[in-house]
Amino acid sequence: MKYIKSICYSGFRENQHPGWEIYPSYEEIREDLHILVRDGYRQIRVYDPNVHAIRAIEIIREDKLPLKVMLGLGLGGEEYNEHVGWGLPIPQHELDKNIPKNEAVLRKVIELANKYPDVINYVSAGNENTSDWNPNLISVEKMAYYIDELKKHTKQKVTFCEGVFFWNNKCNALAEHVDFLSIHVYPFWTKTPFEEAVAETIKEYNQTKENFPNKPIIITELGWPTSSTVDNHYTNLENHAAYIKGIDEWAKKENVLVYYFEAFDEPWKGGNNPIEAEKHWGLYDVERKNKTNAI
Repeated sequence: MKYIKSICYSGFRENQHPGWEIYPSYEEIREDLHILVRDGYRQIRVYDPNVHAIRAIEIIREDKLPLKVMLGLGLGGEEYNEHVGWGLPIPQHELDKNIPKNEAVLRKVIELANKYPDVINYVSAGNENTSDWNPNLISVEKMAYYIDELKKHTKQKVTFCEGVFFWNNKCNALAEHVDFLSIHVYPFWTKTPFEEAVAETIKEYNQTKENFPNKPIIITELGWPTSSTVDNHYTNLENHAAYIKGIDEWAKKENVLVYYFEAFDEPWKGGNNPIEAEKHWGLYDVERKNKTNAI
């Protein structure tokens, strides 16, 4: 798995929200994808088989765009988690409903992977679902089931996307099930000083390679926000550009596949504070202006 310019894509704009089922239009998604292709991206990652993702896949085929898609399962929580890092724990009656919903999502991803093998090159069994802070918590054993079902019924390589800490400390047994490991590294969230952020990211990647010497490892999320309520001194365009540039130089030199997080700023994320980090990870702002020409 070699370096290819890749990025996570979710194109929700002002007054659009997946929870409200208000999705970007075909025209808006087409604009986004052509921007990414224009700027050299050849792979995108989408998180679940919702209307937005399906439209993107259809447009890639219709427009014959040189883009491949990693398609994920957007799984709801199945285990009660009273120690969530954001929001509130999901009540048990909702968790019970998620089990058949997740099974339906699994079958939808299998259907799409088989319908669009020319577009979808990887499938992911989930996103950070074994993280202790996540309200959408799923056991390691159940994640193995989702991985195995994807491998059984699709021809694409199968992975699971999870934070680097949890790959190395909690869900390492899943390495036996996946074709390759997908790790997330966020020095911003671990309060690493910005001057050490690139080096810390590389260190985390190399440590994971040592721990799993027999599995290919890629990075499916990393980035640096351009705004935050935590420390706005370090979250600005200059540091964002410097981090992306530093990582990209390393990834090219070492031939590491990295999906940057994320393509466009998304106003729907997080709470009501307009400067919070969750809304400002994009390499492009919500108006589709490139924040940096670093890569």
